[in-house]
Amino acid sequence: MNAIARPGLTPTRVPSSGRININSKRSIGPVAALASSNDNCTSSVTFKSIAAATAVGALLTLATAGGASAAPSAFVGEYADPKHPGCLRSISGEGSVLDVTGTDGTPGCANGEKQKPWSLKGEVVKIPSKEAEILIDFSPKGGPKNLLGKLTPEGGILFPDGNTWSKKQ
Repeated sequence: MNAIARPGLTPTRVPSSGRININSKRSIGPVAALASSNDNCTSSVTFKSIAAATAVGALLTLATAGGASAAPSAFVGEYADPKHPGCLRSISGEGSVLDVTGTDGTPGCANGEKQKPWSLKGEVVKIPSKEAEILIDFSPKGGPKNLLGKLTPEGGILFPDGNTWSKKQ
C-alpha cells in the first residue's frame, strides 16, 4: 500500500472485494467527480486497475526513453585497415554512441610486431536524405577529435584522408 500512500490520503483494503478505498480530505484527480458536498472524498479502485495503469505507464516510459532495442548500426563489425595490416579494428555497441577499439603495430600487426591496444568513442550521425556517418574521436591517440567516416557501398568506412577500413565478412 505504500505505492499509493501520500500525505492526506488514507488507503484501506477491503478484503472481500479486492478493492482499495482511498479516503481524502480533498478531491484527488479522477476522484473529483465523485466528491460529495462535504470535504471528505472516498473512491474505490481494484488491484487490477492499478496494475493495468502501472503496466501502461511502464511501457510508455520504455518506448519514449528508447528502451526498445534499436537495430544494430551498419558500422558495427570487424574491419581491415590497409595502413595497419593485421591490426584489430572493431566497432561495437548499440544506439548512436559506439565503442571503437583496435591495436597498432609498426608498421602493422601481421608479422609479430609489438601491438599497442587503444579504445575510442564514435558517434553515429544521421542526416535526413543522407547515409549515416560516424564521427570518431581519435584525440586519445593523438589524432583529430571528430574524424568523419562514411559508409562505402561495400560496407567499409571511408575516411577523409582516403584510407578505407574494409568490413570483414
